[in-house]
Parts: sequence; C-alpha cells; structure tokens
Amino acid sequence: MLEYTTNPLVPGKLYFRCERMRGTLSTTACADMWRKANDMNDGNCANCMRCPLGAVHAGEVAASMSPLKGTLTCASCHRVAGRLIGKHVCVSCYNRRREVEIGRNAKGTAPVKHSNLAARRIRYLHGDEVRTLALRQSVDTDELMVAVLRDSRQSVVFAWNSAPPSDLRQKRLW
Repeated sequence: MLEYTTNPLVPGKLYFRCERMRGTLSTTACADMWRKANDMNDGNCANCMRCPLGAVHAGEVAASMSPLKGTLTCASCHRVAGRLIGKHVCVSCYNRRREVEIGRNAKGTAPVKHSNLAARRIRYLHGDEVRTLALRQSVDTDELMVAVLRDSRQSVVFAWNSAPPSDLRQKRLW
C-alpha cells in the first residue's frame, strides 16, 4: 500500500517512498523523472522508464509499459542492435532483405536461409485511437507487433478479426 506524506517545511507537496529509486520522492519529482526517462531515454532515470506509478504522477493514464519501448530492438530478428536501418531493422536483417530483393547473395547464388518477404498489415489500438501499420516487406506478423510495441508511446492492444469483412461475406455463394 502506497502512503503519501507531507513535510511541514514544504507545504503543498506530497512525498512517498519509491522502491525503484530507493528513496523518498515528491510526486512532482517522480513525474519529472518519468517524463525525462520516457521522452529523452536518459540513462540517469532508467529505473523510471516503465514505472506505472511515475506514469500516474505524470498524468499519463495510458502510457506504454512494454519492455521494448525505446529500445533499439530489430523488428525482424528481435535482437537489440547498435543501430536500426530505417528505424526498423538491424544491419544484418537489412542485408538479408537486400539479398532477397536482388535475388542473390555475396556468393552470387540465390539466398536460401531467409524466408520470403511479403506485404503485411496490422491494426491496433494505440491509447484510444485505432491505427494501422503496413509494411511492404516483412517476414511475419511478429515483426509488425515488435515494431508497434517498440515505437508506441501509449498502451497498445492487438486484436484479430475472427470473421472476414462484411463485403466479403456477401460475395460468398453458400
């Protein structure tokens, strides 16, 4: 149970015991540190990055708590990279995609280890807004989901349609 206290020397501020920072903080300091960690990816406030209490103190009720948020995780291979090409894939995955596109690898033969790339689209709820992420080339749907979780600032909800769109149901012959 979280308990807030006041200090008679500092009227109007609430304090609480923060276990992540191992200290007593004011709610405004907590909110400032949460914003700094989530907006600037500052390493000094790494403990505050996905703190739900910090999000509440900052007034963000639908903040993303994904462990992928703000990382340099490759959407294709799911490994942390030093840099991302096009803010999406690591250098290795980019090179494998180029080999598939041109139809040959460095040896001049057709690439065999990389699966076929296809256009995919995923719809998701970002906070209160329905969004769509469409990629011209992706390995699988997991790639899109990792990209959404990595890049979204608000909470994300994925859903799958169990029935085809209504216009397709009308075209069926049975």
